[in-house]
Amino acid sequence: MDQFPIIPDQTPPDMPEQPTPKYMQSELLPQDFKRSRAGYFTLFFLLVFWPILSVISVDDPSEMLKLLATSPIFLIYIPTMVIQWGIFGLIFLTLWREKTGLKGIGFTKIRLLHFLQAIAFILVSNVILSGLALLLKEFNLEIPVELELILPKTTLQKVLWIFLALTAGVCEETAFRGYLLTRIRMYGRTKTWIFPVILASLSFGSGHAYQGMGGFILITIYGSMFALLYIYSGSLWPAIIAHFLQDALAPFIPFET
Repeated sequence: MDQFPIIPDQTPPDMPEQPTPKYMQSELLPQDFKRSRAGYFTLFFLLVFWPILSVISVDDPSEMLKLLATSPIFLIYIPTMVIQWGIFGLIFLTLWREKTGLKGIGFTKIRLLHFLQAIAFILVSNVILSGLALLLKEFNLEIPVELELILPKTTLQKVLWIFLALTAGVCEETAFRGYLLTRIRMYGRTKTWIFPVILASLSFGSGHAYQGMGGFILITIYGSMFALLYIYSGSLWPAIIAHFLQDALAPFIPFET
């Protein structure tokens, strides 16, 4: 009886795992990231539209601050919270499209270490910013004194200020550190954090154009410090905590964001 010919096993061998690209080798850069149109839109909004809108809306910082101080609750506090939570919502939807969620930008489990890192950051950064402020003053680039006019005075203003500080801590860190830093590097495939830190910090600083050129420079540098804290800690929580505490204590210390 004839035997059927033996057909060799044609099952393809297991494909070797592709190494993770160097630009993705960071705990802050999720490997299951999926590009989306929403991501490109959000990057355009934060890198182009937001800075342009922030700069062109400011003519004379001192006069603008005086105007805003006439009714800070309705001209600053509430509008700012609405806008920033709107941006947070945009980023949340974008992360959903990218299949990473908030964890994909550094919302890790909060730990005691994060609070300690935040406090240390505040102490060190304010020493550095104080020195920079004195240096800028020599070049007539100090922050307008009218900035104090928008700080809270009444009990209601102080309560809303706390919510405003919390909003800034969560929303601005989510936007300019958690999302913008990581996505500039991932979409641009940059090998280091240098370029993302510069772009994200400039965008962050532009949002404080109402503080004048001196304020823009200080806040841009401050933003780069927050970026380094975020990269070093591998979590967004230290930056959020530090940002909240810095803003909440703004009536008592010289710098706020």
